[in-house]
Formats: sequence, C-alpha cells, structure tokens
Amino acid sequence: MIDLAVLLLVTVAAALFATGLACLIARSNLVKMVIGLELLGKGVSLLFVTGGYLSNDVGMSQAIVFTLIIIEAVVAGVALALVILAKRTWGTLDVAAITRKVRGGEP
Repeated sequence: MIDLAVLLLVTVAAALFATGLACLIARSNLVKMVIGLELLGKGVSLLFVTGGYLSNDVGMSQAIVFTLIIIEAVVAGVALALVILAKRTWGTLDVAAITRKVRGGEP
C-alpha cells in the first residue's frame, strides 16, 4: 500500500514536471523557457528521491539527484548566457519576434 506522503510527493513531482513542460511548450519568452527547464529537472529529482525512498536505497537516489543538480546548474548557466546573447543580438526575448527577425521578416 502506498503512503499518503509518497502519493503527495509523486503528485508534487508531476505538478512540477507538468508546469515545466507547459512553460517549454508555450514558447513565449526565453527566460520562461529556462525556468520551465529547471522545473522539469526539479520534478524529476523529486521523483528520483521518492523512488529511492520506496526501494530503500536513498543513498543511491541522493547521489543521482546530486549529479542532476550539478548538471542543471551548468545547463541553466549556459542557457541564461545564451538568453543574454540573444537579447543583445536581437533586442528582445520574445521567441516569435526572434524567429521573424531570423527568417528575414519585419524588424
């Protein structure tokens, strides 16, 4: 039988993942997309820790999550650097406006 706490953790992880996925799919702003990517990672990390708790191997899941946190920090740093570069190059963070400018549309 699944604990109520485990069910709550899985629900929160699913909500974080769904929110991050919605931010990525919306594609309205580059910063929102980076935040969505981070929310996806946090949802997966929470699910890993919950899985480690259920399998009685919390140490292994914590090691995996620690590695994921390091990778997420690097990805977020590179992504935010690219966002700053895009802002300087095209003058906007709107994905639709950048796409129009790249394809030769109106400035």
